[in-house]
Amino acid sequence: MKIILLLSSIVSLAILISLAYIYGHDRNHGQATNNADFGEKKMEYPRHLTFQQLQLLVATETISDFGYTSSLSNDDDLLDAQVESTWNDAVLYEWTKALNGETSSSQKQKYPYILCHSGENMSGYERRLALTSTIKSIQQDSKIYLGTLYNKDDSFCAFGHLYASVAINIVGDEYVVQPVLPSLKMIKGLIDAMKEEISDVLSDSGTNTAGNYRKITIDMDLCPGVDVDKNGSGMGKGGSSFQEAEAEEDLELEGMGDIMEAITNMLLSVDAESSTVTSSSTSSSFLPLSQQVYLTSEAYIGQTTSSRAEMWSNLLEENQSSGRCDGTYKRGLKWNGSQTARPDLFPSHMQVEYSNSGEMETALGCALVLLLAISANPDVCSVDVQRSVKTHNLIANYLTESEIEDVTPFQDEGIDGTGEVVAISDSGVDIDNCYFYDPNTNKNGPVGSPTGPGPLVDLSFQKVVQYVAYAYADSGDAYNGHGTHVAGTIAGKRYDREGAADGIASGAKLAVLDAGRGADCCYIPFNVLDTGAPHAKIHSASWGSSTRGQYTSQDRFFDQFMYENDDFLVITSAGNKGSDGGLDVPKTVGSPANSKNGIAVGATVSWGSSLPYRGYGPSFVTYFSSRGPTADGRMKPDLMAPGNKMLSAGARPNEQGECDSDLVYKAGTSMAAPVVSGTAAKIRQYFRQGYYPSGEKNSDDAYPNPSGGLLKAVLLNGAQALLGVDNVIRGGGVTPSAPYDNNQGFGRLSLQDSVYLAGKTNVQLKIWDRESVPDGGTNTYDVTIDKSGGCQSKDLSVTLVWMEEGSPSGCTACVLHDLDLSVSFRGKTYYPNGRSSPDRTNNSERVVINGVQDGETATISVNAHNIAKSDQTGYSVL
Repeated sequence: MKIILLLSSIVSLAILISLAYIYGHDRNHGQATNNADFGEKKMEYPRHLTFQQLQLLVATETISDFGYTSSLSNDDDLLDAQVESTWNDAVLYEWTKALNGETSSSQKQKYPYILCHSGENMSGYERRLALTSTIKSIQQDSKIYLGTLYNKDDSFCAFGHLYASVAINIVGDEYVVQPVLPSLKMIKGLIDAMKEEISDVLSDSGTNTAGNYRKITIDMDLCPGVDVDKNGSGMGKGGSSFQEAEAEEDLELEGMGDIMEAITNMLLSVDAESSTVTSSSTSSSFLPLSQQVYLTSEAYIGQTTSSRAEMWSNLLEENQSSGRCDGTYKRGLKWNGSQTARPDLFPSHMQVEYSNSGEMETALGCALVLLLAISANPDVCSVDVQRSVKTHNLIANYLTESEIEDVTPFQDEGIDGTGEVVAISDSGVDIDNCYFYDPNTNKNGPVGSPTGPGPLVDLSFQKVVQYVAYAYADSGDAYNGHGTHVAGTIAGKRYDREGAADGIASGAKLAVLDAGRGADCCYIPFNVLDTGAPHAKIHSASWGSSTRGQYTSQDRFFDQFMYENDDFLVITSAGNKGSDGGLDVPKTVGSPANSKNGIAVGATVSWGSSLPYRGYGPSFVTYFSSRGPTADGRMKPDLMAPGNKMLSAGARPNEQGECDSDLVYKAGTSMAAPVVSGTAAKIRQYFRQGYYPSGEKNSDDAYPNPSGGLLKAVLLNGAQALLGVDNVIRGGGVTPSAPYDNNQGFGRLSLQDSVYLAGKTNVQLKIWDRESVPDGGTNTYDVTIDKSGGCQSKDLSVTLVWMEEGSPSGCTACVLHDLDLSVSFRGKTYYPNGRSSPDRTNNSERVVINGVQDGETATISVNAHNIAKSDQTGYSVL
């Protein structure tokens, strides 16, 4: 018997990286105070971050704007000193701008700051309380909103939105108050990403079949509390969303309307602006855009001009001052957004879609100036652009259920996803394929017809219960399309008999978001995870964008959704970049697979008729599977599943009833992710129908709504070690690999090692779901090894998973709360993920102890080592 214990947390539990350099090394390098003349009064400012320190906190375009990267590469101490001097001047300029924004207008303006507290021997929560208390002692408003940016043993940092007169009085050795410059809001690589997006939009691959141009989507996180501060009312009801058709029309939306108006006024040329500025605009609207940014301001003139300063100056002169982009800014912007339900914890969000089908130079110039204007708005704290998204079974069933050909104990037991709805976002699904066809004549019409699936969920359909066509989607799929193949792997099922490529969860139903762009995929909408709501609790996303492991706005959206909906789990493909430019290339997992809470799936080699090119088989990672770690050091991928090559449904757009003769093989992590998604649907059915704890179906034991974190923990806990990476086809032989490395993560999916099925699998389970632990507290669980059920395994496996709120884009330590897992056994303490000490980097932790005997006892400990809230609610033990 193999005893499996899992700890899965659904709220907010965290992790640390060391910022000791910031607060321990050269604390005075940024100066304890800074002095500058403000009018006739000499001002004294709080200590801010040095430029070198800033890079350890968040990865942004500030690095490129101030040239620190090039100075490091030249090892030039003089240039380093010049960069720091220019950085200090820029910070003081921002202070002056903020103070003017508060005092020079009848409508006082708050500004964003990074606020850090580094008090010794304190948790993140205690530092947060101390910081909040200090702010309350200065300002009269009792409502204080902080958005956590960083929480480690050495310090706690958060975004705050304050009046300059309040921020300037936050002083003390334990405090850092850093004004947020416009470039500090731009995620690292944003400028290059925008260039790539514009190029893609203006190329043939960036259009749909009708020749319409795809729009660029820019994401903005508003500063903490902005939505309730604007006009004292807010943008709408808590948790609501809103949309606006055109930038110049109907700007009466509270809060967001003011921000839209201020940005638009800042963008327009002087002549155009004079006719649009209104009394409701914030004071920052009257400061020219060139003066919003230090590197383009009059105060900067006379200093050594950096290439980025020259770039911004030229962009403003050629595109903004000239009025060349005024038409685009008036008619080519579409705004939308959503207000947070918890402004005390999470930011509200806005998006703007940018459309300009002109020449490359004009389209790019207008887009970059738009980024600058958004970043200069004092109500915005973070800016990112959505990258182009690319898409990255009979054999898979027995490989995941038993590893014995044609043996599928869970399917035989009726655990096939029945009662579950799995949502997918992809290129579309050919719904009249025999694997999705509904034999009910009243339910087998085309998408959108009276007898076909449509935008609303209708559970009376046999397979596809919802079909949402978004953007340029055509309510179908291309020949041998990606989405049809993915959908077939998850839940395909021939309506008339057993099929040669029935899906992993053949009894489940599908909710489809068709996000295809002609033959391409995908254009992902703001509300992608609402697909199938409220019935779908699993979302499969076999697509992503290349971000070099960086945490982006897309990762944040996914994390935030799973945090706020604790019964939800997103499963993504890791990407196919593992052999781009060489063998075993690191940091190639893309977004949204870099999220903290979802499962990023890499690909193993398949087996049998699916085994390609004489490969080594399913105990090996396939060569193309993307590798970790993430940019902030987290382990990726999380889990592996068969993905090279996979047989599934083939789309035939102009045929009806296509079936086994039209099946198609595809390879990629896109094929591996739906294997995990279908397996997650089986596990959810397992708990809902009362198979736990007896291993037999019992309605009295039904657990109707298991948490998404519990499903993730089950999947990771049963994962089995892979032996290496099969690079044979690339001429590289086999690369060694072991669990917890950046080739395989926790290992290969194995349902038989994950849950107990009486007489058929080799594990037994004990679960506690949605537990909580206070800041600094420890929960313990004693378990006794019991082999009376015939279990033969000698392993004790314990897994801790917690889900937490989304982090700011560009974070360098993205896990914000730290829980520690340890297991005491035979007088020894075991730590997770193959380590000899606590894991401070990941929010999924597993301990495996070999050689346990019947009747022995182990003690599991879950310690809230450093969390940024009073407690963490929702972790589970299974």
